[in-house]
Amino acid sequence: MLACDKLRKNAEKIWEANFNHPFVQGIGDGSLDKEIFKYYLKQDYVYLIAFSRFFGLATAKGDRLEQMQMLSKVLEATLNIEMDLHRQICADFDISPEELERTKPSPICLAYTSYLLSTAYQGSTAEVITVLLPCSWGYVEIAHRLKEKGLPDDKHYRQWIETYSSQEFWDLNEWLKSEYNRLVEGISDIQTEKLQEIFNYSSMWEYMFWEMAYKQQDWPIEL
Repeated sequence: MLACDKLRKNAEKIWEANFNHPFVQGIGDGSLDKEIFKYYLKQDYVYLIAFSRFFGLATAKGDRLEQMQMLSKVLEATLNIEMDLHRQICADFDISPEELERTKPSPICLAYTSYLLSTAYQGSTAEVITVLLPCSWGYVEIAHRLKEKGLPDDKHYRQWIETYSSQEFWDLNEWLKSEYNRLVEGISDIQTEKLQEIFNYSSMWEYMFWEMAYKQQDWPIEL
């Protein structure tokens, strides 16, 4: 079994909870309330900004030129393509660019992105790749599993599934998995346990992000 597959197997309970979350299933069958999706879109925009910072740090930490080139391409695509597409979808929901820029991170969004950035600042290259996998791999797996069940009629939810089940996202995720497998060759059991812990925490943050969006969780006192 490949090293990355061991990560996934050991986090099976969390990953199945992610797939079965009512937010995810609501996208799959088209029943998700649009107000919930709007909240998700705004928080995901905030997340993508932090995600871009993460990739900038990850690029600087690359252990070889090929890795740095690939991570820099992801950074450019996130900043100049994915975020532009995100703004276009938001426009369909009457969310203006100004409203997006004014959006403050929810407690969960702030905590999750802080965990990502902290790992990028302090962690090894292997830890940086590991903390990223549950987001990249998780979205690809969820989208493919939903697509296998049949696409919803709702165009926005169908587009969400088609985007994350695309060949482009598949290829990126396969590269990240192969990088993880390369980086962990010959590491100690203690290092392996640490990486599994990071993977588990990041997988749980993914679950909590779905939960945050579904319940539209915000700060208890208005900021």
